[in-house]
Amino acid sequence: MSLDVVIFRLINNLAGQNGVLDILGIFAATFLLPILLFLLLPVVLLSRKIVEEKWWEFIVRALCVGGLAYVARTILGWLFFRWRPFAALPDVNQLISMAPAESSFPSGHASVAFALAFYVFFHDRGWGWSFIVMAALIAIGRVFVGVHYPLDVIAGLVVGYLAAWLVRKFEKMEWGKVGRVLRIK
Repeated sequence: MSLDVVIFRLINNLAGQNGVLDILGIFAATFLLPILLFLLLPVVLLSRKIVEEKWWEFIVRALCVGGLAYVARTILGWLFFRWRPFAALPDVNQLISMAPAESSFPSGHASVAFALAFYVFFHDRGWGWSFIVMAALIAIGRVFVGVHYPLDVIAGLVVGYLAAWLVRKFEKMEWGKVGRVLRIK
């Protein structure tokens, strides 16, 4: 049995043991990502570092980061298809319903959540850490409810980081070009 499955079993076997823990796991796995998206607006308005930029540009770029992460996740899912744990393993505590034929690798929720979290982190470390914690809760929740393996959410973390890094790198390149053009004229 692989280490990935062993860790999955350790986390997923906690499901179904405590009603409060189940509710928290379902909440993290299902509802925390939309809340994370919604929290972008107050973060932008309250962050001194981000307010210096045009706030709406930050929101649009953050949504592009999330979209890029999801597209990358979809492509990787096609290239490296992996059955969801509840479709591949016996006795999985599946707390939310999912299509078993949809690829488990990498986690789309983790990819998007970590993409947003790292993008916020690159702009404001204080707010970024709270977003990273929420993204980690989403990732653990996806394993807890039985729809992803730990490796799926770790791959989602990597996809999310790379999406945020690429957009941040592109921002710096493009603004550098604008600055050079302005200095020349």
